[in-house]
Amino acid sequence: MTYGGVKVEKPQGGTAVMNHQQRRLMKKNEASFLAGFLVLPAAVIVFVAMIVPLVYAMYMSFFQYGLGQESKAVFVFFDNYIRFFKDATALRSLWNTFLFMGLALFLELLLGIGIAILLTTIPAKLANVMRALFTMPLLISHVIVGLIWRYMYDPTYGLVYYVLSWFGLESFGGLQKTSTALFSIVLADAWHATPFLILVVSAGLTSIPHDLYEAAKIDGAGALQTLTKITLPMLSKVIVVITLIRGTDAFRVFDIIFALTGGGPANSTSSLSIYAYKQAFENNEMGYAMAVSVITLVGLLLIFGSLMKNSASGKAG
Repeated sequence: MTYGGVKVEKPQGGTAVMNHQQRRLMKKNEASFLAGFLVLPAAVIVFVAMIVPLVYAMYMSFFQYGLGQESKAVFVFFDNYIRFFKDATALRSLWNTFLFMGLALFLELLLGIGIAILLTTIPAKLANVMRALFTMPLLISHVIVGLIWRYMYDPTYGLVYYVLSWFGLESFGGLQKTSTALFSIVLADAWHATPFLILVVSAGLTSIPHDLYEAAKIDGAGALQTLTKITLPMLSKVIVVITLIRGTDAFRVFDIIFALTGGGPANSTSSLSIYAYKQAFENNEMGYAMAVSVITLVGLLLIFGSLMKNSASGKAG
């Protein structure tokens, strides 16, 4: 006979007897059922809030329609996607997105890891005070950060141009020139996001055994060797996590660009998210905007898919 999915031996006397292994298997099955039951509400919420809208967006990307005109949608199959790769502005937005992500990620990793390591070389109390000060930009929303830096980049009264004037660099284009606008936004984004990396890397540094540094010091290892042979390898999993978080955020960037330049000048700072927003709410082409959003998702999966898989399976680093 079976009980709870477990086959129970029944001796000749007619009384079912479970041995130790069978009882343990039955308890394991009951625990698995309870775990699944507890996870079910969260799984339902994820399905309704994420999977359903995603499938809907993919489906509607094959149609041409305006906002509130779903009943009049015209099936165009892959035309929206073909249009994207034929549109010079769309391809410029795609390039800007990759460029912004690469520059922001490089600068933020460099500053975040560097500052976090430098903070370990100063007295603990001073380091805690400095860490708290560095955290303050995290308390500000992206839109407010954009407004702050828009005034800082003002050529007449902005702090940035005031500092640049000390070095005779008043001709810096800032947000006004196509050649410097995107890099100017990267600096503002780094100011806002680097404190997050400092906090996460600082937490990772506390998990590195101090004995490793003592052994390296005894062996005569220099600062650079200690950094490359101990610190960075031991931080590899932390670096993977913050690369995933900041990389995906940077690829989907919208709010700080919208607040600073709105995608200008001449689409030089337009990202995929900005481009999709304009197509949806300025040009009233929801189907095309859905296709741009799907392309953004595919880009994220192509760039970070393997990293996400390795991180989830514990193979990072």
